[in-house]
Amino acid sequence: MYKKIVETPVKKVLFIGGGETDFGLQGESDAAIYQVLPILNGLGYTVTVLDDNPYSLALESPAATGFLRTLTVQNVKKIIKSQKIDGVMPLFGGVRALRLWDQVISEWREADGVLPQTLGLSASELHEVNDGTLLFDRIEEIGLSVTASAVVQNQEEANEMLRDLELPLVIRAHNPVQGMTRQIVDRLDDFDHVVNRVMGQSLTNEVLIAKAINGLKEVSVLVVRDRDGNCLQVGASEDMDPIGIHTADSLSVAPVLTVSDQILQQMRIQAFAIADLIGLRGVLHVQFAFDEKTGEIYVIKVSPYLDHLANRMAVMTGYPVMLVAAQLAMGKKITEVYLPNAFHEKTAIMEPVMDHIVVKLPVFSFGDLEAMGIKVNRQLNSVQKSVGSALGFGRTFVEAMEKAIRSAHFNNRSFSPKYMADVSDDELIQQLIHPQDNRVLLLIEALRRGYEVDELAELTNIDEFYFYQLNRLIEIERSVDRDNIDADADADADALRRAKKFGLSDGLIARFWQTDFQAIRTLARQNNIQPTYKALEPSAGEFPEHARQFFATFEEENESEPICAQSVLIIGPGAFRMGDGASAGYMTSVTLSELHRLDYQTIIMNNNAADPTLLPHLSDKQYLEPLEVSDVMSVVDKEQPHAILVPGNRKKLIEALQEMGQHVIVFPKEKHHPSGPEKHQSEFSLNFFYDGEEKHPLVVTQHRPGEVRILDQAIDPALLDDLTLASPGLYQIIWRVDLDAWVSKIPLPDLRVDTWLRPMPYGHIAYLTKVLDIPLGRMIVRAWVGQLNEADRQYLAAIKGQHETAKLAMVAKNTDFDLHLHPDKAIDLTRFEMGAKIVPYESEKNDGQE
Repeated sequence: MYKKIVETPVKKVLFIGGGETDFGLQGESDAAIYQVLPILNGLGYTVTVLDDNPYSLALESPAATGFLRTLTVQNVKKIIKSQKIDGVMPLFGGVRALRLWDQVISEWREADGVLPQTLGLSASELHEVNDGTLLFDRIEEIGLSVTASAVVQNQEEANEMLRDLELPLVIRAHNPVQGMTRQIVDRLDDFDHVVNRVMGQSLTNEVLIAKAINGLKEVSVLVVRDRDGNCLQVGASEDMDPIGIHTADSLSVAPVLTVSDQILQQMRIQAFAIADLIGLRGVLHVQFAFDEKTGEIYVIKVSPYLDHLANRMAVMTGYPVMLVAAQLAMGKKITEVYLPNAFHEKTAIMEPVMDHIVVKLPVFSFGDLEAMGIKVNRQLNSVQKSVGSALGFGRTFVEAMEKAIRSAHFNNRSFSPKYMADVSDDELIQQLIHPQDNRVLLLIEALRRGYEVDELAELTNIDEFYFYQLNRLIEIERSVDRDNIDADADADADALRRAKKFGLSDGLIARFWQTDFQAIRTLARQNNIQPTYKALEPSAGEFPEHARQFFATFEEENESEPICAQSVLIIGPGAFRMGDGASAGYMTSVTLSELHRLDYQTIIMNNNAADPTLLPHLSDKQYLEPLEVSDVMSVVDKEQPHAILVPGNRKKLIEALQEMGQHVIVFPKEKHHPSGPEKHQSEFSLNFFYDGEEKHPLVVTQHRPGEVRILDQAIDPALLDDLTLASPGLYQIIWRVDLDAWVSKIPLPDLRVDTWLRPMPYGHIAYLTKVLDIPLGRMIVRAWVGQLNEADRQYLAAIKGQHETAKLAMVAKNTDFDLHLHPDKAIDLTRFEMGAKIVPYESEKNDGQE
């Protein structure tokens, strides 16, 4: 490595994006970059963004120059040279960006010029973070506890380690190709197989083997630090499940409820010490393991970059983590941080105070896969299986947990505590020992069948506190059950008031009472049992005038007032799910942004902390609530919006709102994400834009399994004359051909008989927006509100005569489903997409292109 660094004030900054979404990567990196771009631009910095993710909002931000390029060393170097970059910000792109920038530094040569400054961490510290073992050696040197570990390069060295360390062991790739995945080996027979597999996931064919500490309590602490060493704790959370189950697959709670303040203070001090050790300027997530028997605290992971916890803490506390971290990385002191008017001027230097409980519940796609005939391994372990998560906010743990369940699952009737009644006693015991995705419901069922709290705590290594809370839930449900209520109206009202206070939904109560949610809603109105909305901001009520986020509970004082008579309520996509998880967040965020730009007062309902729709600058107000019909109707009652924008797959919600006379704008969307073509097939799409009056053809695309390309083909607008459409939007006419080669043109079929019509999937909207360089998503919004402008018409006119486009394909993320889910057959990468990237066409010499 040639290393010539000139320490001068940075003026031109490059953000390296996080790439495609996958297990553990839900797009939080792009959301963070997108949020900070306007601030840095306003502070006088020239900002550039590099990414290859079609769902990247940062690439489309007017506050930066976006480069849609593959994330490679060569592309980073080219952009640094062409844009005269003098500072690189890898910390916002997550672990992928850190590894890529570390690789760029190692391959930098004298001919490349002056190496830009690394913002947030020094180049040497960044290398230690990427190496892991070097960093943990230094952490141990300052007196903090870590687990015994070593790096091995072959099976013989691994066997030597096995003699020194007893099972169970944690095995993970050293310098992994992609995200870090730990595998726990507790059987000798599995050791060789796991070592060989994990070695293949390493860039250097090295494996790190460490002593496993299964069964201990896991606590995460998030802190920020400035250039002068001033540290501040943003927050902490704990996992209900012990170490041994991946933290993403565990129910998590904030603030920490089962660890003493004395221990939490020790963790806080240790997190500050690690931030000082690496000279951090930004944000740091430290994961600790706590042994309640010995009082020992172990440091198990250090993440000095924006990750899932940073996004979640920003939503849970209201603290502007991303805005603060970006300015600290640029060298500002925490007292100098500038924040928009939406925040109190002292917010950056205040440690957030939470006067509420937040429960994060993981979301799994096992049911969706099994509905398509694909069996998977549902047992939870150290390898992540959840694809997303949802949050529940409340004043108590029970209320927050109930709301988290409703947030993670739209239909609470099939995800209620009574759902487990058919599980046999043998199955129940097996799942207590070997947990699956229905963890919470299984624990409730065990308590209902008479298991004692102490024996369940011993079986599961879950703190007894949570079992007492689940017992409390059982008591509440029994009190609401019709068989336990006196037969009079006052008793019904009292039972309903009690149920609502603890977070039970109208749908679940209706199930107990064998009625429908409208009857419950009517009873609540008659007895003035209505939610009150509480402000969520970092001072816990000291500066409520700056609050823009709210959650519902049932208390006396309401802190949310309608923002205006002409507001628009947007129903968010909820938890990230396989298929359109990333693209739905992208499209909803574009819609929010454009409505905001058109001076509409916008309100968003959502519960996914990783989703960009909850970024504070995209909306005027946020409701952090489940997206069930009853929750949406409560917000509608409060805000009385002029219009409600609902994705087309939420059919029951649309019907309920329309029956109540609400002005509903339906975002065209199919109920299920479409499946991809078979291996021997090509799916062709004639893509067009309908502005409410005229249909504008765009391009024809070819979709082969896992990849989409644009054809060099003109389209006669007259082909679309006979189509009748209900609302403005982007649409596709689809047909399939037995063809397993790429083509540049395709004969168009008889569109009346050989094709079908569908709304354009969100992912294709994002792809065409990037490759055609046309703001298609924003144009849809402008068409909805009758504000298409002259620039839009010029875009549409230009595309009619444009037959050639950039040779860029959208390729589905080749997710390692075998590692995470162990499916018994291949998974459709279109219907169950985890992420995608845009890449140049590969060589087509064998494809028979016409």
